[in-house]
Amino acid sequence: MTIHRITAHKRKLLHGFSLTKKHKLSIGYFFLLLLPFCGTRMLNMDPKTAYANILTLLNMLAMMAFFIQFPLASRLKNLALFSHIDWSVDRHKKIGKWLGIVFLLHPVLILAPRFLISFDDGMISLVDVITAPQMLTGLVAWVLLILWVLLSVYKNKLPISYERWRLMHLVGFIGIAIFATLHITSVGSHGQFQSNFNFLWWLLCCSSLLMVIYNYLFKPSKLKKSPFILIEIAKVSRSDWKITVEKQPGSDFYFEAGQFVWLNTSGSVHSLEEHPFSIASSQSDLPNVSFVVRELGDYTSHLSTLQLGQKVYIDGPYGSMNINETNKVKGITLIAGGAGLGPMLSLLRGFSAKNEQRPIRLIYGNRTFDQMALLDDIKDLKAQMSNFKLILVCQEKLINENVYKGVIDKRCIELSVNPDQVNQWGFYLCGPKAMIQAVTENLYSLNAQKSNIHYEQLSF
Repeated sequence: MTIHRITAHKRKLLHGFSLTKKHKLSIGYFFLLLLPFCGTRMLNMDPKTAYANILTLLNMLAMMAFFIQFPLASRLKNLALFSHIDWSVDRHKKIGKWLGIVFLLHPVLILAPRFLISFDDGMISLVDVITAPQMLTGLVAWVLLILWVLLSVYKNKLPISYERWRLMHLVGFIGIAIFATLHITSVGSHGQFQSNFNFLWWLLCCSSLLMVIYNYLFKPSKLKKSPFILIEIAKVSRSDWKITVEKQPGSDFYFEAGQFVWLNTSGSVHSLEEHPFSIASSQSDLPNVSFVVRELGDYTSHLSTLQLGQKVYIDGPYGSMNINETNKVKGITLIAGGAGLGPMLSLLRGFSAKNEQRPIRLIYGNRTFDQMALLDDIKDLKAQMSNFKLILVCQEKLINENVYKGVIDKRCIELSVNPDQVNQWGFYLCGPKAMIQAVTENLYSLNAQKSNIHYEQLSF
């Protein structure tokens, strides 16, 4: 009887388990990492020790992961593995840190057996590595990669503009890719005597660099043929601007509620000064496309200098957050922090357009009340929807009793949905990273289903 109950429980677990989109992407990514190792195993390689085989596997996985780093952040909509930008960029950041650790330890792991034999042998090998001419490319790649990772980890603390950082990041990637491939194909018996081995790694290197060329040369040339025109720039709160652009006849631009784009207002399609912003308008507003942008940095603090009628270039749309993700839930809560209101407005307009009858709730939070943007637009949407409720959240003390005082915490979320129904409810989140993390933890504590929580952070 006990065995039967355990088996039945396992069947229930297996029956209830299903691969999510992120699971499938992770599996695809893992198999892609294995390609070079599997390819080299098919070549006529000399047998190695177990330690050497493990080290070879680790190095090949790390090098392949490095080559995939640029495609992960390249917004390649036509390649399924790289088209889910939020997942891709998150993977790009996490893998980048691990690559720094693996490559930092690379020479240590190579020389470790020598030092285990004797310290003197280890020191002789270390001097040989540092002074050998054929090792120069490896040393250059190693130093560049450590600097490249540090530059990425501390980018928000460096006194340089985002555009300059991005250029340094790009040039660093190209340099590391070339020097590392030279090192792989010129050191050791494989690189010196296996032409097929060398061909494989140069093919991977060139494929990654071709994506760089596509992203920075061919894609901008395509975007140049379909510019948008800036038709509105208006201050809609103490901290927020509304930007509206108009697509031109012949443009095939189309989007779903909840998606975002990279916006380039520099005047040059080849400029690195482009930034991700969520769309705040609906499909019915086309050819006009609107964005809500908060003043947070160098670029956004100069929005007032934009000129009506100027050309604007848009790369997108991107993002998988859309109204179809909550088709099976009983109710929906949208949670926006600051400029995160943009995609929530787009989603609300989408729900309104389909005459949504399920309960819809919007929790909109800011530090101060004068940061609340487009409240009239929200009221208009409320009048169009049969079961809509707005909850404003503000950290400053107000006399207004209709505003929830504090942050978007568990109690605030419970104002939008009965605690007994949370696991049957869908949630959309957009806002600062700290807010997303805090709200997600509160939703989990309220028994919300992970598959019913959808968000974009736009922290690229």
